[in-house]
Amino acid sequence: MRMRTTAIAALLALTAALAVAAGAAARAQLASSPSSAASAALANSKASCLTSKLGFSGPLTGDAGFLGQEQLSWTQFAIKRFNALYHSHLSIVQGDTQLDPALSKTVSQQFVANKKIMGVIGPSTSQGVISSKDAFAAASMAIVSPSATRPSLTKGAREGGSTFFRNVPNDDVQGPTDATFIIKKVKAKDVAIVTVRANPYSTALSDIMANRLTTAGVKVTRLTVEQDQKDYSTTVTRVPGSTTVVVLPWQQPPDAQTFANQLRLQGKRAVPFGTDGTYSPDQYKPTNGYSSSFANDLHFVKSKQSIVKAYNRFSHNKTFGTFGPPSYMATWILATAVKNACGDGKVSRAEVLSRVRRTNLPSILGGRVKFTSIGDVAGAKFYVFHIVNGKYSPTG
Repeated sequence: MRMRTTAIAALLALTAALAVAAGAAARAQLASSPSSAASAALANSKASCLTSKLGFSGPLTGDAGFLGQEQLSWTQFAIKRFNALYHSHLSIVQGDTQLDPALSKTVSQQFVANKKIMGVIGPSTSQGVISSKDAFAAASMAIVSPSATRPSLTKGAREGGSTFFRNVPNDDVQGPTDATFIIKKVKAKDVAIVTVRANPYSTALSDIMANRLTTAGVKVTRLTVEQDQKDYSTTVTRVPGSTTVVVLPWQQPPDAQTFANQLRLQGKRAVPFGTDGTYSPDQYKPTNGYSSSFANDLHFVKSKQSIVKAYNRFSHNKTFGTFGPPSYMATWILATAVKNACGDGKVSRAEVLSRVRRTNLPSILGGRVKFTSIGDVAGAKFYVFHIVNGKYSPTG
């Protein structure tokens, strides 16, 4: 009996010792790593952080609605792929500017008031950027435009504001590119430039090209049309018979098509040369002409056919030109900045802005996306396309 009592006592002592050891191990583990409660809280905060929103500011209705819709479609395509890849739940808030700077300003104010919006794809146009910059700058909100090309947005007084970036080259690249092509490839000696009156995009680009052409010894005739003009027959009659190229630095492809048709109807031998605002295989398709763009057309890039096919499946074969893919990249830039800012479970507009400044990402357009100190994309270039019977092809 005494031996049994002694054995029981020993067993109880061993059990107590094991319990003490287990408690000490548990305390040591708690001391060396975050508590499960803290880990869960961090995971929850990250999940909440990755439900942030991005704004899209562009013309979804009106004369340029088709371009804004292409940009929006590629923006939505990008966010769907990003969410699938990183298990995030970011979403897009749409803002329709109708190509009106006043509406761009209103959209900027609405986006700033929405505390879930951490950055903006757009505004699409340079005029829209200028009217929106004050609201975005005051809110430390990054805006990445996939199509605003006015040089002064980043240079001099920086009309785009301190939070503006663009992932396409500006008109200081486009103007010389197009002029050099006209001089060296088309070998034109007599050129007409038709400017849209009071349109900052058209007037600035017209001046850049006129200066470059004139310096090269090309005869330049300057003509103007009105913003809402739809019949250009009178202007076409003023194009000299010796002119071989008519430059159309316009933002409306259907208007450029009308001008091209009237050139042909009047028997003019000059070919139309549209700038980036005219690039639209659906709406600008002269019998013989040209169009330049701030991005390559992925249809012509063999290595990019997988993403073209993926977009076709996503959009149910919506047609697209060169406006959509830069919007995809602008979305990816901002979404990546949000994801990286969420590493500690918190996100702010100021931190997203800081992350955008440090962007260094592979691009679906080729190469990598990096920004200069003034918000321009580094190393980008313009492309020129030849159009024959409405069919586009790269000029090389």
